[in-house]
Amino acid sequence: MLVAAAVVVAVVGVAVVTAFASPAPAPAEAPPLPAAQRSEPRPPAGGDADVLVVSVVGAVRKPGLVRLQPGARVDDALRAAGGAKPKADLRSVNLARKVADGEQVFVPEQGGGGATADAGTVGTDGADGVKVNINTATAAELETLPGIGEVTAGNIIAWREQHGPFTSVEQLLEVDGIGDRRLSQLRDRVTV
Repeated sequence: MLVAAAVVVAVVGVAVVTAFASPAPAPAEAPPLPAAQRSEPRPPAGGDADVLVVSVVGAVRKPGLVRLQPGARVDDALRAAGGAKPKADLRSVNLARKVADGEQVFVPEQGGGGATADAGTVGTDGADGVKVNINTATAAELETLPGIGEVTAGNIIAWREQHGPFTSVEQLLEVDGIGDRRLSQLRDRVTV
């Protein structure tokens, strides 16, 4: 028995010495990875990808392009353009409406004299002075047309966002809420 105990102690001793005497194998080194490259630079967080660009024209102090945060409203666009001029007709502008990237906000002057052809939303007509461009007009501008309320103006904008610009005034017949009778009222007051 004494021999068996001596053998066990010897085996344990050899195992302990071996464990501490042999160094652990060194971990294999991974080859270096190539540097990451992008084919197109991405805008930084909070950059232009998160910004709406809106054109503000008409009776404002600084007409031109303004940059706004998503969810901004027409009022925010006017403030970014330096505010409305004293002669601005803000009653005809829905200040609470949310703006969309790439749209144009037109602020008319009191008395309707503020519309100009270079604003991109109207052109002149011999009958009553102005035609509304259905491809660029805001909801507020569309609502100035006979028989066009908030819902139909929204339908016109939704149609052009889905299908692209109107190529003829007759395409208004494809918009919900506009039939032959309404088109006959609008034909001489709108343009594409």
